[in-house]
Amino acid sequence: MALLEVEDLRVAFGGSTAVDGVDFQVDEGQVVGLVGESGCGKSVTSLAIMGLLPRQSKVTARKRHRGGVTVSGRARFEGKDLLTLPRNEMRKRRGQELAMVFQDPLSSLNPVVRIGVQITEVLERHRGLRGEAARKEAAHLLDRVGIPDPTRRLTEYPHQLSGGMRQRVLIAIAVACAPRLLIADEPTTALDVTIQAQILELLKDLVDSEGTALLMITHDLGVVAGLCDEVNVLYSGRVVESAPARDLFARPTHPYTVGLLKSIPRLDLPIHEPLHPIRGSIVDVIRWKDGCAFAPRCDSVTEKCVEGEPALVGTEHAHRCVMAEEIA
Repeated sequence: MALLEVEDLRVAFGGSTAVDGVDFQVDEGQVVGLVGESGCGKSVTSLAIMGLLPRQSKVTARKRHRGGVTVSGRARFEGKDLLTLPRNEMRKRRGQELAMVFQDPLSSLNPVVRIGVQITEVLERHRGLRGEAARKEAAHLLDRVGIPDPTRRLTEYPHQLSGGMRQRVLIAIAVACAPRLLIADEPTTALDVTIQAQILELLKDLVDSEGTALLMITHDLGVVAGLCDEVNVLYSGRVVESAPARDLFARPTHPYTVGLLKSIPRLDLPIHEPLHPIRGSIVDVIRWKDGCAFAPRCDSVTEKCVEGEPALVGTEHAHRCVMAEEIA
């Protein structure tokens, strides 16, 4: 049994569907990537798994359509469905067995609370540490993630730290209880390339040393190539391709994956070689039940692509494209 099994996960905000039947799994000690452009449903998927979306209450259909959030499907962690756990039990698991590194460290950290308090809060709640013992462990965690002079940093506020340091603080909070599953939502966004490399190396070391499973959410295929074992490519709320990372890069079978790969600048190409971005934007879609949502932006589109809902075909290397063989 996989550590985390996500089956038919669906999330809707009012009348708008953000996640539309996502399936994937994460094994112990494995790094799995969720890849796609902004707006494809990656972050909403992670928030649903962590139970951080507003709970749907018993309201009228009209009110639910206006602003309610509906979450359905299954997200089994060690056999227990996280989507149906009572709030108190989910709070106990969150931070101790499940942890998340959020996308924007400046807005994720409390700006009016010192760094030390924000770290020791986790240690006190989940590990029972108090006073000096909690402060020493917090300093150890900051040192472990590569922050110099950790004792002094405990007394500082988030705005006094650089972007890279704030991201390291979030990682320190996330790994404080050695969680079984760590979700990293765009952990290198807005960081310079040197700090990006340090953050990724830090996450890799944590996986190797602790056996933690890592769900990496990113739009950067360079990050995927250097870190992930398995990759799930999302588009318009659905997985359109799923494969081992090496196989995905060697033989992509969905035109969206091909487009993502072609849009990456490469050092081995001539200087004046133009980039090949995907035309259009993420809002240029059709409904999945009418055909492939990527069809309006696809250079390989045919009449077959809009003749009904495409199924996810395959096991080890799965795809949702009727032209997959030709593209491969």
